Amino acid sequence: MMRAAQLLGLVGGVAWVAAAFLWDGGDGPLELALFWLGAVLVTLYLLDLGMLLVKRGLLALRLFVACALPLLVWMVVVFAATSASDDGIVWGITGAAVAVFAVVQLARPVPQRATL
Repeated sequence: MMRAAQLLGLVGGVAWVAAAFLWDGGDGPLELALFWLGAVLVTLYLLDLGMLLVKRGLLALRLFVACALPLLVWMVVVFAATSASDDGIVWGITGAAVAVFAVVQLARPVPQRATL
């Protein structure tokens, strides 16, 4: 399940980078489709990443952190996008950062469970 979420993050980040190259104000159907596809995939990746931040604890705490992480990232990125003169650059940089982080996670070996 972890690898699938990491692949979603990689594809979502690449979709945002591609949308940033096509960005001309948010009018084109292809750039909007890439933007929203990337938004959904990056959000799912961040939800999974938030679940991994709390290893032990109540399920309610894990769910709270899982929901808080995407909201925090979205708030920071939207604030930066509204402050920038060209918001396509902000989405592209964010997509590149998410894609790089997903690649780093994919490159790490999967921990093996100990069997008795």
